[in-house]
Amino acid sequence: MRPLLIAFCSLVVGFSADAATCTNPVTVTGGATATGIVELYTSEGCDSCPPTDKWFSTLPANDANVIPLAFHVDYWDYIGWKDRFGKPSFAQRQREEVVRQGSRTVYTPQILLNGKNWRGWQSGGLGSDLTARPARATLTLNLLPGDNQRAQRAGPGANQQIAVHLTAKIDDAVERKESGVFIAVTENNLLSRVNAGENRGATLKHDHVVRELIGPLPIHLDGVLDIVRQISLPSDWKNADLQVVTFVQNRRNGEVLQAVSAPVCRQ
Repeated sequence: MRPLLIAFCSLVVGFSADAATCTNPVTVTGGATATGIVELYTSEGCDSCPPTDKWFSTLPANDANVIPLAFHVDYWDYIGWKDRFGKPSFAQRQREEVVRQGSRTVYTPQILLNGKNWRGWQSGGLGSDLTARPARATLTLNLLPGDNQRAQRAGPGANQQIAVHLTAKIDDAVERKESGVFIAVTENNLLSRVNAGENRGATLKHDHVVRELIGPLPIHLDGVLDIVRQISLPSDWKNADLQVVTFVQNRRNGEVLQAVSAPVCRQ
């Protein structure tokens, strides 16, 4: 484990995916039982991270119990290798989650299960640490092809679009004030040849990499959030390996009320 104290950073938002256009709409709705999230905080500049990254790649993207999200942080870039997936906003999220648990130290690799520090992965898997919980939020995620006429006119390499229609509902008045909705775009099957730093000479494979995170989006006073976002998917992302994940998280205690995910392109 690589401990480090870091400063609070500000959110950065931006998107990218390959030029193939997905034409089939995708709809998923959360069930009566809550799906959680498991978060990995990692860096290509950390020599302790590759074994954890490898384990994280074994997790399925569409499990009914938990959705994996790999956040690459940027605070090891100074060692000599800049992690191309790292963002200061991901380091900020990690810092917030650690502070919420009463600590000041962030490190890589770190895994959180439903907002709590979790070391159980080292003993083999998630099974014994996942307990069935009733969903305390209702989530429906619709992915629709965006207006791609402009991209088609621009030619090869132009950004495609996908429309994300998200509906979230929280019945409990107190919990809706404490909670926020997040939208993440993740990508699988990513490879990096590391030419400097602690992992120099290694080829690293990554899955469930969070390419972008939007949120927290507040729930309205009536308990409902109903939004449509046009998301730009630049050509260096691979549509076939992209997932859109949305989850509702209590920002006071970190608990995940519900989460759903859907592939950008239905196979």
